[in-house]
Amino acid sequence: MKKIIEWFKSSASDFVLFLIFLVLLNFVGSNAYLRLDLTKEKSYSLSKASKTLVKNLDEPVSIRVFFDKNLPSQYATITTYVEDLLEEYKRAANKNFTVSFMDMSKEDNQELAYNYGLRQIQIQEVSNNEIGVKQVYMGLAVSYGDNVELMDPITSSDGFEYNLTSTISKMMNTAAGLENLKGDDKIKVYVILSNAIKSLRVSGVTEMEEIVEDACRNINKKKMDKLDFTVIHPAVDEVAAYTERYGIQPINFRNDSGVAETGCLGVVAEYGERFVTLPVEIQDIFFNNYAVVGLDDIETTINDSIQTLITKPTQFGYIVGHGEKDLMTDSGAPGFDAALSSLYEIVTLDLSEDDIPASMKSIVINGPQMDMTEEELYKIDQFIMKGGNVLFLMEPCLENQQNTMYGTMTTYTENSVNLERLINKYGVSLEHSYVMDETCCESYNNTYGILELYWAPLLQKEHMNAKNAITANLGNVVMLQTAPLTVEEKAGVKSTVLVESSAKAWTEQPDGLMLNPLMIAPPENEADFSKKTLMVLLEGEFESAFDEAPVSTSAEDEAAGDGDYKLINHLSKSRQSGKIIVAGSSQISTTQVFTEDANSGVALLLINAIDYLNGNEDLCRMRTKGVSLNVLNTESKAKVTFWQMFNEYGLALLVLIAGLITWRMRIKRKARINRQYNPDDDRFIEKTSKKEKSEANA
Repeated sequence: MKKIIEWFKSSASDFVLFLIFLVLLNFVGSNAYLRLDLTKEKSYSLSKASKTLVKNLDEPVSIRVFFDKNLPSQYATITTYVEDLLEEYKRAANKNFTVSFMDMSKEDNQELAYNYGLRQIQIQEVSNNEIGVKQVYMGLAVSYGDNVELMDPITSSDGFEYNLTSTISKMMNTAAGLENLKGDDKIKVYVILSNAIKSLRVSGVTEMEEIVEDACRNINKKKMDKLDFTVIHPAVDEVAAYTERYGIQPINFRNDSGVAETGCLGVVAEYGERFVTLPVEIQDIFFNNYAVVGLDDIETTINDSIQTLITKPTQFGYIVGHGEKDLMTDSGAPGFDAALSSLYEIVTLDLSEDDIPASMKSIVINGPQMDMTEEELYKIDQFIMKGGNVLFLMEPCLENQQNTMYGTMTTYTENSVNLERLINKYGVSLEHSYVMDETCCESYNNTYGILELYWAPLLQKEHMNAKNAITANLGNVVMLQTAPLTVEEKAGVKSTVLVESSAKAWTEQPDGLMLNPLMIAPPENEADFSKKTLMVLLEGEFESAFDEAPVSTSAEDEAAGDGDYKLINHLSKSRQSGKIIVAGSSQISTTQVFTEDANSGVALLLINAIDYLNGNEDLCRMRTKGVSLNVLNTESKAKVTFWQMFNEYGLALLVLIAGLITWRMRIKRKARINRQYNPDDDRFIEKTSKKEKSEANA
């Protein structure tokens, strides 16, 4: 025993002990879970909302992952990200959450993917110095009860957690809503089609009824037979009523007798007093060749409408009646409407007739161009005093079209509206000018080359508030035609600058302004450049912009009294904390920068703002979580050009210089060794004598 102890104490046992340590370390590592997420935006960690959702699952949620193996490197990283994040879901979830990774080399799994409705996508692949294409699966199926939802294709890691958590949440809400339908209470799906339209040469119109009926039949298998399918063939005198009620497509045509006639076509899902008009209509596909579009994915569309009808999404108000951006027209903010209508119920409010519902948490005022009445302003003010939240998207200047001998010319004038009186009182003032920024979008012209669009600042992460959920992780945000804001500190109100310009920004007044890159140049004086505040968040208890209620409102309050009593409903200060967001531009909600897929930087910014005002802060961080949002800082174009050239040529040059230095050092080392061990070397003596002669001659 003593020899064994002595052996352990000696150096002879070191190697054996090291091997034992490695074995124990591997054993502990295989049974313990330790993981560090070193990404700045915590891309590989679940948010609190996702953890809470999967931890409290009452019914099984099954996820089947259909990803091909041996994908090209740019897609392999997506596969790894999906696998890692699903592993995080499994660790956070209870026993009702399962994940299966399907081997797509097996025909059974390929058939299963096809039956789910997953489709292969075409990707590029470089093999043996040749570029080819490859058909692969990159999607997953989420099952909850009898319901299945697809996430297909998954070609980016951006927003994966948000999309998956949202999908599971919607499925749970839809299932709960279907279970709450009483008895024979069903969701009605109508195909509304005038008989006369069937005789027209329109592709797909004769198959329309059968396609929608088949879709409803498939959905009923998964939705507890809660759909009721009906075909309606309206008479000529009923067409106007159907188009007005449901907003379906009216169609003017001439019948076989040459008589002008009007019919209608559409698909509607309805439950109770609520309905959804599905995007099915006739379009001119190619040179007067007409076809019914929207039938290819009608099953998915009906599924989405069910979720909208039977669940009660959070409402927010959208103020209209003063020239605000229209949610339905292309020149307005249709992308804003499309992106948010799947998350919220947007209720349009005309304050000249409507009151803001007490149950509503937030409202949006998007680019008013006319003054409001005192009563309308008072409704907004008192909504804020009661703890309501408001997003102000201001319009600093108005566009005016003028016809000249050279054509139509756009000029700009100040847009001073009395709504500014409110935001001034709450702590923000708006300058009626446009912010120009050297960090901006660019356009290429064949004649002039690259043109800088100074009125469209292109802002990166360094211009966003990294500590606030609205702007954390955001980049590539285009603040189009925005005005600078000034913040005044108010007692009890916390102000946070969300977005600011670069240090190379200046302002241009609307008088004589032409938004033409050839007509705008940066100022020569460096003192004219400065950072500008573009978007601000105010939180706290605000003071009312009114000393008392306007006369008409006050009269109503007095009428509410009885006899000698007078009811005073005016609030001079907030009763609870509220949130106000002010942006210097309403153009950021238009299709110029707010893309239809809602993946642009400014789209994420506005959606996050709505989420924040409605208490969904976790959704903000979840939505912007993604490694591709990391962009390089672009402080100046000179630096951008320098680093581009450095990456292309600088690294190779550094390697060349390092090689030359190493080569010279090796020569000197060989010479030093030679002098030390072989001082009589003829080559060394000859070099030394030449050096001595040159020194003597000098």
